[in-house]
Amino acid sequence: MPPGSTSRPHRPRRRMDDDTVESLTEMLHLRDYWRTVQKRIWTLITAFSLIVGSVTVVTLLMTPVYEATASIQIDAQPQAYANFQSIGQYGSGQYLSDQEYFNTQHRKLRSRVQAQAVIDDLHLLERPEFSDLDDPVMALLDMVTIEPVPKTRLVWVYVRINNAELAQEINQAWVEIFVRRNMDELNQGVKQAIFFLKDAQDNSLKELTDAERELYDFRRKNNLIAGSSDDKDNLYQQHLAQLNEQRSAVDAERATRKAEYEAGLEAIRGQKDIVKLSMLVQSELMGTLRDQYSLLRSEREGLATRYLPGYYRMQELDRKLTETEDQIRAEVNADLSLRKYQWDQAEAKFRSLSTQSSDLTTATLAVDVKAEDEFNRLYRKKQSRENLYLQLLDKMQDLNVASSIKENNIRIIDSAEAKQNPVEPNYVRNIFVAVLAGALVGVSLALFFDYMDTTIKTREEVEALGIPFLGIVPSVPGLSGEGWDAARERYLYSLNYPKSAFAEFCRNIRTNINFLAREDGKPPTRILITSAGPREGKTTSSINLGIAFAAAGRRVCLVDADLRRPSLHHAFGPDNSVGFSSLIQGTATVDEVAQVTPQPGLLVVPSGPRPPNPAEMLGSPACIAALDKLNQHFDLVIIDSPPVVAVTDAVVLSAHVEGVVMVVKSFKVAKDLVMQAKRQLTDVDARLIGVILNDFDIQRKTYGYYYYYTYYGAEREDVGRKRSTPSTEA
Repeated sequence: MPPGSTSRPHRPRRRMDDDTVESLTEMLHLRDYWRTVQKRIWTLITAFSLIVGSVTVVTLLMTPVYEATASIQIDAQPQAYANFQSIGQYGSGQYLSDQEYFNTQHRKLRSRVQAQAVIDDLHLLERPEFSDLDDPVMALLDMVTIEPVPKTRLVWVYVRINNAELAQEINQAWVEIFVRRNMDELNQGVKQAIFFLKDAQDNSLKELTDAERELYDFRRKNNLIAGSSDDKDNLYQQHLAQLNEQRSAVDAERATRKAEYEAGLEAIRGQKDIVKLSMLVQSELMGTLRDQYSLLRSEREGLATRYLPGYYRMQELDRKLTETEDQIRAEVNADLSLRKYQWDQAEAKFRSLSTQSSDLTTATLAVDVKAEDEFNRLYRKKQSRENLYLQLLDKMQDLNVASSIKENNIRIIDSAEAKQNPVEPNYVRNIFVAVLAGALVGVSLALFFDYMDTTIKTREEVEALGIPFLGIVPSVPGLSGEGWDAARERYLYSLNYPKSAFAEFCRNIRTNINFLAREDGKPPTRILITSAGPREGKTTSSINLGIAFAAAGRRVCLVDADLRRPSLHHAFGPDNSVGFSSLIQGTATVDEVAQVTPQPGLLVVPSGPRPPNPAEMLGSPACIAALDKLNQHFDLVIIDSPPVVAVTDAVVLSAHVEGVVMVVKSFKVAKDLVMQAKRQLTDVDARLIGVILNDFDIQRKTYGYYYYYTYYGAEREDVGRKRSTPSTEA
């Protein structure tokens, strides 16, 4: 800014756009994730060690568990019972019924009844593993696993316990008892069926005897036993019934034959394709003729593509095709003739039976209709009882055969066998899972803590806020503690150690400011150093930047504009009785307030007496005039101002400088606070040159500065020096 001007030229106000806000939530590059993990490596190591160590200790303390395996096959039904599905508890052979049966068997295989039977058989309650259990049945069930093999009828049975021999004993007993119980259930079902059928057979026999006696009494009473005319009429009536049954059967056959003949005749009339016509007759000869015709026609079609119709081979094939077609038609006609003959035979037989039935009907008209009806009723009753008795008798014989076979539909395939090595704990698997879980949890915690950590730590995070990055002011090696002595050493570190990396980084910031401060590319004449909040290192940055600019040959004036909490006079030790406030009020001149420092070309103007209204004083025309006076004497005026968010002093001063430099203490200041400070500055059209990351630990290898730190000149004694002096950061 030229001396004497009251304000810098107006520039269009720069507002935060949506892209700037959205950049706060952009995902980091994979390289940034890796840096995050490296940065929080101890979080990862701690989580990893806790998980892996805990799992390892628990795994080592676990009691070894041994496993025994066996397999059984469950069939739908025994082969001997194939015709008696109703008497057993096995499947019916249909899919849904079989599935229900298999599911039932799987549940029975792992039931409390099964477990209790095994406990009783092996006397497990006397074993120390089961003696103190409140519910040994449930405990045993927890040791047993049933695993049906998909798409088979096999079932694996697993038993896990802390004793290999006992596991094998339980597994073997488990499958043997289940097979034995299933056989007992089958035998019990057959016995119950035999008992039921025996009772039903006795009742049926009694009913049959009663029906026979009742029919016999009726025939004696009505003289149907002797060889009389009445008996003859009764025999005629029985014969008539038989004839009527035969005539009904022949009538059905006659209708069938007629329908077959008419269907064949209709098919012959409507079918012109010889191959389809041949399909009407299903015989070995017709199949041969049909294949022969198809082969000849294929050969003929193949020759037609290459030769004329007069070719001798084609004529010969035409002749054979005609002969074969004639044979097929002859076979079809013969089959049709056979159907006609069968129809005629059935028709003749039906007429003959009709004549016989008519003659018998005439003969039986003389029989007493009422007596005949009663006889027929009793006869049918007797026949019905006899048929039922015979069926029950057959069933009884089949059940006796089935009960003697003793075939079981469940059998053992693989006998129980225990593994010599314990299956639990699985050391390799548990530790492998623990390693994976530890790494996953460690990385997740590192990323989570980094996500929750909204402080600014890297150049990328600064640039993501839409603010240029000027450089870093590294932490002073080995410096710790509180107090102005430590603060004074930090303030003047680049002066005391000009070859250190600290001084080199300050010179790098100086170069960036020279290029970015003014739009015309010329070095700046007036810049403001501020921060978002207190104790972020504004004074440290201001002094070391002043030293860097002065070392470059410029005449620099460092002004302490923090009229509320001044600190420059502590760095150089001058009297603060007069200073910048005195220059603004006109009670002192530039020569009186500007005090020399150990750095040639660098003068400092302390804050001076503390005024009652610092903001009003800094925003007054007198302040602008005081700055103009300083610019008349110095090439560069660096103003150390209060924090932006805390008070309005820096915002007021930002309107009268060529550029504002914001100092951000790394790992301490949240992004939201920096964004608020940026917004306050841009709202008054301040030119924000960029951000300096202060107190940055360049020995963190994860941030890429360690190489430069070790390469550029941080003298070995400077790097390794350990201080215990107190420190205060301004």
